[in-house]
Amino acid sequence: MTNHFLVVGLGTFGRQAARALSEGGARVLAVDRDEEKVAVVRDEVSRAVCCDALDDEAMECIGAFDVDCAIVAIRKHFDVTVLATHSLHKRGVERILVQVDSDNQADAIRTFGSTEVIFPQRDMATRIANKLLHPDLAERIPLGFNVAMIEIPCPVPFAGKTLSGLTLRTRFGVSLIGLRIPPASRNSGENILLNPPPDTLLCAEHRLLLLGTLDQLSAIKALPT
Repeated sequence: MTNHFLVVGLGTFGRQAARALSEGGARVLAVDRDEEKVAVVRDEVSRAVCCDALDDEAMECIGAFDVDCAIVAIRKHFDVTVLATHSLHKRGVERILVQVDSDNQADAIRTFGSTEVIFPQRDMATRIANKLLHPDLAERIPLGFNVAMIEIPCPVPFAGKTLSGLTLRTRFGVSLIGLRIPPASRNSGENILLNPPPDTLLCAEHRLLLLGTLDQLSAIKALPT
């Protein structure tokens, strides 16, 4: 599980990302050239450093290249974004998310090593629209610190087995709180079976509503579906 993050650029998006990752239990190294911005998050992340992201020696000294994932959030200076992304890629950071403002920037930054691009405003608008249009497609629903509910397709290893035979609580620590069952015919609606009995037989068409910690749910989501 990814647990060590670098956030380069502590504007609004970078600052919020650093805080959210830290609150989720991750180790976060936050970097910016502006000491005032660094001071704002210093008490909220594992480590916050005033550093030039283009200074490879300084970045190496603070461990910036020894992370699982980097977020580059320097959207007002795309030239710096390109150089910082290239440096991280060259030094072996495997996952690099970069904040961009346009499709042209997205195409360009991928050639310099970005593995994912982020359009914060567009992505948020899309997420809200999907929630409104498809409220039955549950995302992870946070229920408290490190606890959530998710909906996933029935994993391949679970199909054809009963709940009692799976012993989900013993093996994974999660609770199955419901099943979403597809409609029997085109004219009938789907059903949600809450607290299904132990002898319930799972099939590939079922969707599982699971409750657990983020680590426990991540283990379930890693199973083939």
